[in-house]
Amino acid sequence: MCAFATGNRHLRDDRRRRSEQIEKEMLWDKACLLTRLVASSVRLSEAAGAIIKDIMKSGDLKIVNKDQTGQMKDLQTEADRSAQICIERSLRAKFGENLKIIGEEDIAPPSTPFQTLQPLPSSHHFHIIFNDSNATTAVPSSEVLSSDERVPNELRSIEMKDVVVWVDPLDGTSEFTKSKENPALLRQVTVLIGITHKGRPVAGIVHQPYYEGQQTADGLAPNGRTIWSIVGVGTFGHQKTAQQNANVPSADGQMPRVAVTTASHHTELVQKALDALVEGKLISEIERVGGAGFKVLRCLEGATAYVFASRGCKKWDTAAPEALLLAAADKQRGSARDRSGRRPPKFRGRHPPICEGSAARNRSCWSMNANLSVWASPPPSGSPFPF
Repeated sequence: MCAFATGNRHLRDDRRRRSEQIEKEMLWDKACLLTRLVASSVRLSEAAGAIIKDIMKSGDLKIVNKDQTGQMKDLQTEADRSAQICIERSLRAKFGENLKIIGEEDIAPPSTPFQTLQPLPSSHHFHIIFNDSNATTAVPSSEVLSSDERVPNELRSIEMKDVVVWVDPLDGTSEFTKSKENPALLRQVTVLIGITHKGRPVAGIVHQPYYEGQQTADGLAPNGRTIWSIVGVGTFGHQKTAQQNANVPSADGQMPRVAVTTASHHTELVQKALDALVEGKLISEIERVGGAGFKVLRCLEGATAYVFASRGCKKWDTAAPEALLLAAADKQRGSARDRSGRRPPKFRGRHPPICEGSAARNRSCWSMNANLSVWASPPPSGSPFPF
């Protein structure tokens, strides 16, 4: 009788899984290109997170210093390389070689089989994300596919030739390499996948492998969490946490106003911005952390401002975070503008930092209205901050 009941349960489970698969295939067939890209990228960011955690557990990070000056400010690990291979090869297998992908790491030629580059992760989560051990068969996110009907018309018809996918496979490498001495640094590690259309961010995915929520025995969530966005649809994955981590009033009854900023690329300009915020009583605390992705998550979940060191940031650092902020502000009827009302610079080229040309010369302050603010420098003397 027990064997019969078990057999029936397995049969029901198989039917349920098949029904879910058929439903997902129907959603995929109806979805536009942007939705498909985001749905695939969400799951690939999670697979990359599984790779990162497996390599950390192995204890052999295989650290390489990419900084040509000899300073330890541009590190790369086996986790960076393997995570990017997973993301890039999988996207190309699903969407073809015409999809333009620009990643931080230089990896082996596309013709190199994925399986020959490094051992596949053994994590249970990795094998849930993929149909089998082949890293080209990522199961797309049902949550993202279900949101397809809300994608704005102007984004539904975008063509692949106008799309670029920007990948930072491990944002916060410095914190990752220092985590043996300070495990708390792991929460600053993220996987970033940003999608731009004609130079403008339209979607972003930030996966946080070592998120502290839903704690297990080791104090970390088993599978991390993923925050994703499509401009015009919204930003998802952070709302519940924002409510749980609401700021607690200080002794004087005032809510703390926190500015997050760089822990490794501090400059005189950044310090001037922070000083101006403090003097104007616009912030009460300064939090120095690593990773562009983590800083923007802090903004989404309570920090007042993000003062960034533009010289240390590249497009793969900022495409996904900017899309998250744009989508969040758009739902609050906000926008991204500098103090003169201009939009942030477009994404062009592989290597240039985010502030260049006139933007760098004018020391523009890129801000996110609707209570989300990102600053590159202080405004002119006497000008109010547009918070």
